[in-house]
Amino acid sequence: MQAMNDLNDLRFVAAIAEMGSLSGAARRLGVNHATAFRRLDKLEANLGVRLFERRAGRYAATESGEELARAGAVIEREAAESLSKVAGRDLRPSGVVRITTTESIGMRFLGPIARACRERYPDITLHVTTANEIHSLSKRDADIALRASTRPPEDLIGKRIATLAHAVYGAKRYLRRTRHVQDLREHDWIALDDSMSRQVSLKWLAKISPLERAILRTNSFVGVQGACIDGLGLAVLPCFMGDSQASLERVTGTLDECKNELWILMHLDLRDTVRVKTVYQVMLEEVGKASSLFAGAAA
Repeated sequence: MQAMNDLNDLRFVAAIAEMGSLSGAARRLGVNHATAFRRLDKLEANLGVRLFERRAGRYAATESGEELARAGAVIEREAAESLSKVAGRDLRPSGVVRITTTESIGMRFLGPIARACRERYPDITLHVTTANEIHSLSKRDADIALRASTRPPEDLIGKRIATLAHAVYGAKRYLRRTRHVQDLREHDWIALDDSMSRQVSLKWLAKISPLERAILRTNSFVGVQGACIDGLGLAVLPCFMGDSQASLERVTGTLDECKNELWILMHLDLRDTVRVKTVYQVMLEEVGKASSLFAGAAA
């Protein structure tokens, strides 16, 4: 008896045994009847045994045929299971997605974003960098940026999520202590420092009170918010930061001069990368839930 050189012969024998006819097996395997006939004839000749008895057009497996058919069925089943697992793995988003955002936005929204990704896509890992510069995305140091911008770089694509409103806030205890002070120019102020000179809120404040008179300046809105909560003075804050703190009160309405826009951005070359598109969509959903908070309409 010669050894079998092609494991597909086992699948062929299993197909004949299952279908009960050569024509049925030929249709299943995508070959014509003559090819199937020649293949079975050659296989039986090589093995030196009869694999099927022909009875009224039906093919009944002999003991040897049943043995090979069982082996062929195992191969068929395991191949199908393996292909299914591999296909599922390829379709399921996985890998590292790098996100960059500001410290203030990150503290408020990265938790919900990470939780949603973990629940839906456990094979995705998020790497997050908080920085104030948007160029880190253009340099390909990150895959997705969640940023405030009125004019995103042209080499990036994305979507505007919400208007980013600002207002003046003060701690309730500070406002009780200074309730006799009616003129904003006479208040103590907390401000961003010169490293944040592009911030429109800083430009607005400079018209109200000389920046050199500010009692505290820092390079992040998180620092400004903290000092404001501690009652050191008034501060211009994004509404999503000020309105979410029960200890703060608005002193003004939203400031038209300070309006900005919140964008989710990615590099053009990444628009078809599954894991990046997946996280991008999660971010749209999770951050989009807070659009009224961003716009200052939640107070």
